[in-house]
Amino acid sequence: MQRGGSMTRGRQQRYAAVSLFAGCGGMDLGAEASRAAKVVWAIDSDPWAVQTYQRNIGKHIVEGDVTTTPVPEVPCDVLLAGPPCQDYSTLWNHDGLKTARGNLFREVARFLDALRPAGFILENVPGLLSANKGAAWTLVRHALRSPSSFVHHDQREIPTPVRYDLTAQVVDLADLGVPQHRDRLIVVGVRRDLGIRPPAIPRPFAGNPRTVREALDENPIRPGAPNHEIGLDSKVVVDRLKLIPPGGNFEHIPPGHPLAVKGLISHVYRRLDPDKPSYTVIAGGGGGTHGYHHREPRRLSNREKARLQGFPDDFVFEFGTETRDLKSSYTRVRRQVGNAVPPTAAAVIVEALAATLARAGVRARTSRELSAASGKKPPSARAAGE
Repeated sequence: MQRGGSMTRGRQQRYAAVSLFAGCGGMDLGAEASRAAKVVWAIDSDPWAVQTYQRNIGKHIVEGDVTTTPVPEVPCDVLLAGPPCQDYSTLWNHDGLKTARGNLFREVARFLDALRPAGFILENVPGLLSANKGAAWTLVRHALRSPSSFVHHDQREIPTPVRYDLTAQVVDLADLGVPQHRDRLIVVGVRRDLGIRPPAIPRPFAGNPRTVREALDENPIRPGAPNHEIGLDSKVVVDRLKLIPPGGNFEHIPPGHPLAVKGLISHVYRRLDPDKPSYTVIAGGGGGTHGYHHREPRRLSNREKARLQGFPDDFVFEFGTETRDLKSSYTRVRRQVGNAVPPTAAAVIVEALAATLARAGVRARTSRELSAASGKKPPSARAAGE
């Protein structure tokens, strides 16, 4: 991960960020790694993801339903949001606006209207652009550009409407240093009164992506590492994988073979290619969709998937203490890892936005201000560099 550029290296002041649909904290971890932003308040409804966030990032996350949670009274220069994407994914029903989950972008608009940050970043799947025959993106774009008019039905309620200029870019996160092909829609907004356009997203690894070999083989994960589950596959699955070469999938098993399967999508029993980035790590799915190792005939552990997502090995995923069922704990962690925004990519995007805000004259905040906002004891003036 590129840990900040010339703008943030050695910098004591950072922008205050609020994070919606934070999950286990992938975007927030990247934001803080960039040294350009500090998350002072976050929210998610998944109890295991919240526990993971609290363990690894901080206690400033709230477990709750964002639709019934009041907007907090905290400073916010940057809003981060990764609303659930399944209803916009072309892999599933692509129902978009037809579902309650697909309408959670309305909460992003509510927070933008109330907090009026200088900028925001929203991450989703490219299918958002085409869901509901394009109607979904038309509505979401309006909500993000003019959140005040979207939230308030009576225009007389709006003392001073807030508006944003947007860029919407589909990016393969492998181009941002993630050892995984992961196409995502990244919407970056900058408040219109600042008089500056949102940044184009840098692609520092375009043409030279990180590979599976770099991510998994050059520094092997030690046996017994947290979330490194081995041995969950049946003998039938292991024997099936032995028939599939690295980079191959179920189609390499000859038709009529006793272990042949019928699959609908390419990642069924697909093994990694060590000389390429991984294919997309997903949060769920039935048999044959776990993602499979290139050297060993087995599914990937969650620790290996976390590596492919750009999480450091000391980032431990929680799954509750009441279950001793390895498969249940594996599923809980799998969902967190697959739903996360890769921190490596988030760091690049947040730094690009922060550099734009700095050029527009948006003042960053001191360590003391950020500590107070997140409920932590302020550091001494000497420690904060004040």
